[in-house]
Amino acid sequence: DGWPDLFVANDSTPNYLYHNNHNGTFTEVGTELGVSYSESGGEQGSMGVTWGDFDLDGRLDLFITNFENEPNALYRNLGREGFVDLTLAAKIGQPSRPYVGWGTTFVDFDNDGWPDLLVANGHVYPQLELAQGPNQSGYRQPFLLFRNLGDGTFAEVSKDAGLSALPLVSRRGAAFGDLNNDGLVDVVVVNVGERPTVLLNTSVNQNQSVTLKLVQTKGNRQAIGARAMLRTARHSYIQEVEAGASYLSQNDLRLHFGLGQGEKIESVEVRWTNGETEAVTGVTPNHVLTITQGKGVTASLDY
Repeated sequence: DGWPDLFVANDSTPNYLYHNNHNGTFTEVGTELGVSYSESGGEQGSMGVTWGDFDLDGRLDLFITNFENEPNALYRNLGREGFVDLTLAAKIGQPSRPYVGWGTTFVDFDNDGWPDLLVANGHVYPQLELAQGPNQSGYRQPFLLFRNLGDGTFAEVSKDAGLSALPLVSRRGAAFGDLNNDGLVDVVVVNVGERPTVLLNTSVNQNQSVTLKLVQTKGNRQAIGARAMLRTARHSYIQEVEAGASYLSQNDLRLHFGLGQGEKIESVEVRWTNGETEAVTGVTPNHVLTITQGKGVTASLDY
């Protein structure tokens, strides 16, 4: 509705979702809309949070990383009907259950048009290195990479992506962005007591993408809270500019859209935070484009 709502991930207590009442107040509706508890009705040790349209239905869905023996949670946004927990149906639950999840974001790593998920894991108790039990995964834990298969399910592909070969450390924050402007999203991860990890995306395929930098002239210049809607012949995509994301992290403020192969961008519309909407022309794949409010595309950089 153009009015930002607020989600709060709580550790071992119900999560909160505050609906914006358009008058300076909020109403807590988490339980009513189905995001306060797990699919089995339990409280969770929630840590990282990301919003993204994983099923390309025009609504932002919710993904939460949780404590060990609590699978990461995926909630599909049904609009006015609330949310439905798809953790098990989407095949995310079992692979994530042994780990303590932190930083995460919906990102289309292979540019096939379907947002994927990376999760940075690590326990909070170093003593686990001395006392390993049958249900313990250790203090130092691996990444999880969930590839979106486009049918409502995900496949855990960290081994195929080379992530399982990395040294195990206890990870926390993860920031996502295209560090070298090659059209592929990279990741910077903060580790406990160790140097940061930089994951440079070296995917090789024929898929296309486009990156949009929004500049607002009426309101906050970085366009925090603005939404871009991009349409191709096959799909519609939405993303919002966020201040703070993942877990204690700040992602690239530019919006990255994977497009698949041979897709022509039919339209782009930006909803600025002051309520104005703007149709933008001249948006083509394989570029970093600056869109300035009221002026359209004002700068272009080839990948």
